[in-house]
Amino acid sequence: MAGFGTVGAWADAYAAGREHFCSFRKVPSQATVAGWWVDLSMTSGNPVPNYYAASPLEAAVLDGERGIFHGADKSPSVMHLAKLGLVTPTAGFVGRYMLLDYLLYYPFVDGDDLDVQTMVNDVALPRYEDGAGVQVMAVCVAPSTGGGSFTFTYVNQDGVTRTSPTQVCSTTASGITSIVTSQQAVAGMPGGPFLALASGDTGVRSIVSVRHLVANGGLVSLVLVRPLADLAIREINTMAERHFLIQHPAPPRIYDGAYLGLIVNCAATIAAATLAGFCTFVWSE
Repeated sequence: MAGFGTVGAWADAYAAGREHFCSFRKVPSQATVAGWWVDLSMTSGNPVPNYYAASPLEAAVLDGERGIFHGADKSPSVMHLAKLGLVTPTAGFVGRYMLLDYLLYYPFVDGDDLDVQTMVNDVALPRYEDGAGVQVMAVCVAPSTGGGSFTFTYVNQDGVTRTSPTQVCSTTASGITSIVTSQQAVAGMPGGPFLALASGDTGVRSIVSVRHLVANGGLVSLVLVRPLADLAIREINTMAERHFLIQHPAPPRIYDGAYLGLIVNCAATIAAATLAGFCTFVWSE
């Protein structure tokens, strides 16, 4: 793994005090739907909510210090996620979680506009610049009516401009924080949190344009993210933990400036629910 040549070097980082601990607590107010994915970066609590507020259709980045806090920049040392823990007293928060590095977003894509909406790309990916492994999620930021579909044109991991397959939105209304293409058991929908890419593509460098084929109402932000880790809460009041050195192929690297946040495939509405958690990070010499 980058920065650590041996397990002994990893242990030495702890002994030398090269470790950072942070806790977080989310208390959403938005109603959500069982089985849909939800973007917890937008919900109340600690860290503070992210509203994807920037000039419409212009690429923008998030401030890493306002996400799950991994401390000050460590370059030329290399930081990794060592542990992640999550617990909830609320049945709605039972489910699968993903920890993401939020790289870039395009705000206020209009779900009622059937014309081509062209993005402004004055800002490039700040990390994972080649786009490999970078995924796209469509996060509702103003309630939709549902039933829509769209395609988007993007630059893939090889620098080639491609057009996506048709993305099918939820058949019913989406509230804010919900990922509008994540309704399960609907023909043509991926059922997961990320948009489908053209055959053979593994990632996205930037989005060129979006075109709705059928209006979906509301507004979404298209968010480019790099998945880092998975964890599942299987029952309430029981901490779910993962130690990445021994329970993962390799501890995920955390780059300077990374905005870290969680999405969840919730078991029921998370309105008035509570999620608590912690992360620890270690870095090389």
